[in-house]
Amino acid sequence: MDRKLYQWISALVRDKPGLTTDRPVSQLGQKVQTYYGFGHLSNSRLIFSAEDKRRLRQQILAEVGLDPFTTEHLPENRLEMAQYHANEKLAAKPASEDQLLLNSQDGIIRINNVEIQLYPQSLTSAGLICMNSSIETIEHDTIVVVENLAIMPLCHAWQIPCIDPKALWLYRGDHKSGAKANACRDFVERFGADNTIIVFSDMDPKGLEIAATLPFAKFWLGPNAKFWRPLLTGQYASHIGFDTQFEATSYLLRLLDSNSVSEPFKNLISVMSDERSSFRQEHTYSHNVPLELIPIRVKDHS
Repeated sequence: MDRKLYQWISALVRDKPGLTTDRPVSQLGQKVQTYYGFGHLSNSRLIFSAEDKRRLRQQILAEVGLDPFTTEHLPENRLEMAQYHANEKLAAKPASEDQLLLNSQDGIIRINNVEIQLYPQSLTSAGLICMNSSIETIEHDTIVVVENLAIMPLCHAWQIPCIDPKALWLYRGDHKSGAKANACRDFVERFGADNTIIVFSDMDPKGLEIAATLPFAKFWLGPNAKFWRPLLTGQYASHIGFDTQFEATSYLLRLLDSNSVSEPFKNLISVMSDERSSFRQEHTYSHNVPLELIPIRVKDHS
């Protein structure tokens, strides 16, 4: 039994349980036929009778401890999977893929109706690594999704008047820190509809692409508009970074002809494209560049 096989079986037994079902010949289907002994081959199709599906359902329930008719997917994490099966690695998501890095403006994370004091003032921290699947509620009104890990420890020191002082900071994730991009996106998909989502990224093609594609993102946080061109032509601008982000640049240029993004966001894309230059978050902090919120989508522009 593995995750893909369980999901295939679940779809089978849920499909018209009182009738015969046919499936195209596949590796998973043949595995069900040979390993569990249910179904037969006819005219290059795998045929499963209603009785086949009933008995297969019972077999999986006895083997895994989960009913594939009522439980479409295996548990998300290994600890939960361990309640049902000797092989906890059958869990849909490895533990390493479920990790989030959280921080907050005031040093307090408010999740699951608990306030967590992160660190004393004498200790600089990037935040709290926790399991995305363990978070059921958040008691923050604003979520700031941060592109760069170096910025996460600055959230309590970087005074940003234009955002909620109790905002929850969420690291976008990478392949090195432990925090994962998929876990971040899932978190935003779960809680974004009821919160203000802000993307705090580099002023470069990839950063703006993140802002434009993240679910529920309302604002991009970055340098004040009157500083865009001076920053992109100044000594701390990066032309190399712009040129290496071809796919993101192409995506953004297509948005210029779209009615989905706001005029201020289009202006940002245009200025950056004209100068073929980028400006990083680290330089924004180091040189005390004033920040503002730019609405991303048309409906958010007020």
